[in-house]
Amino acid sequence: MTFFYARFVIVWACWLLFADKKRWKEIFPVCIFASFLSLISDQIVYFYITYWEYYGIEPTIIRILMDDFGVYIVVTYLFIQCLPQKQTFFRMFSYWFAWTALAITIEYVHLITGHMAHYNGWSLWHSYVSDWILYWIFYQYHKIFQLEKLSK
Repeated sequence: MTFFYARFVIVWACWLLFADKKRWKEIFPVCIFASFLSLISDQIVYFYITYWEYYGIEPTIIRILMDDFGVYIVVTYLFIQCLPQKQTFFRMFSYWFAWTALAITIEYVHLITGHMAHYNGWSLWHSYVSDWILYWIFYQYHKIFQLEKLSK
């Protein structure tokens, strides 16, 4: 149980330490979008097709909300904040690779500590591909709506 509380505190401590808080108007809409997507996926995974499950905290709603308003918001915020200025193919590929590696590492820690399990054929590779897609969606959301103009 303390695993998830500690993770929540660590995540928000990272935001307090590393986030450029002056850009919150620009970046926060993408974070809300990420939380919305995670709430939808949680509903699908928990009530229709179970691909993964977390262990170690009850009631489940607290853990779900800690994910949706902790990890997803902070990781998305820092991902958008740290986008490379010069966005060449190699830089963006490397950037996506690094962030998806971080996300998979977090999931791997959950798996090896027994706080998470995969079901119905889901694996770390599925999560890895999903992370690439999600980061691309968040990047496009930010780019399409030109949210960086809000901070100027």
